[in-house]
Amino acid sequence: MASISAEKHLNLKIDKPSDHAALAKIARALSVDVRLEILKYMLNRSVSLSEISKSLNLPISSVSRHIDILEDAGLIVINYQPGLKGHTKFCAQAVLDVKISLVANKADSEMKSYITEMPVGMYSDCKVSAPCGMVSKESKLGNFDDVQIFYSPLRAQAECLWFKSGYVTYVFPSPQKDTENRKRISFSLEVCSDTIYYNNNWPSDITVNINGLEILTFTSPGNFGGKRGRLTPDYWPVTSSQFGQLQKISVDKNGVYLNNVLLHKQITFEDLRLFEKNSITFTIGVKEDAEHCGGISLFGKNFGDFEQAIIMKIS
Repeated sequence: MASISAEKHLNLKIDKPSDHAALAKIARALSVDVRLEILKYMLNRSVSLSEISKSLNLPISSVSRHIDILEDAGLIVINYQPGLKGHTKFCAQAVLDVKISLVANKADSEMKSYITEMPVGMYSDCKVSAPCGMVSKESKLGNFDDVQIFYSPLRAQAECLWFKSGYVTYVFPSPQKDTENRKRISFSLEVCSDTIYYNNNWPSDITVNINGLEILTFTSPGNFGGKRGRLTPDYWPVTSSQFGQLQKISVDKNGVYLNNVLLHKQITFEDLRLFEKNSITFTIGVKEDAEHCGGISLFGKNFGDFEQAIIMKIS
């Protein structure tokens, strides 16, 4: 099976027989101009079939056929959200890029990056307000809306946690070798707003800090549900929040990015002073005075739509 790294980079090698099926599917998916236009249209966002049909002036039946081929190639992921007439099919990127190696290369480029994955329950500091709670892969942890559970050792088992306002801080190890060649840091995680049951139109302003510097605030459009998350356990009620959106926050010499789109140049990689200590802090939460104080939900490897926790990559 083709290898997908922690950052959703698809790496395929011509000299690896197990990659040949994936290579054939991707080649087929990218061999038609219309499918390339569809991929371009959905860059960094989730779109419905009707949006694609209207924007590209294509019959919705044709769009559906092309979407099926792109999904079979692993290039997109499909979610269903409640609509006016039943459920609406939404499509989004499943991978950030595809690398095809046509020569044997023993040096795996991903090995040059420093990657750490942190479970969502392994935060080192927190300050949260109710409504709040957390659940594991098997059951709920403690009582819902009891802030004390966020200080319990049980938090290490959490696969999904949520709170109205406040923050959680994760401490990642910092690389201490070959730091002069590392010029970009990124964090990726599955996240959305939080409210009772779920509400796909429930905005929340989520703020991210790295090493004590406020990096950015982005607005989550909702607390998503209406269909079970791809990894969400069966015991969890389908009437409750099910999955989030995969967000990637990056900083390099040019500034701060959200999902590979440059947001501002006020903070750069050098400003973070990443290698002066043995650790790097990542704080995420919702300010009490945020314009949209709509809570936050974080998803781990065994909850939601994406099989990952919080991933830090320094390259």
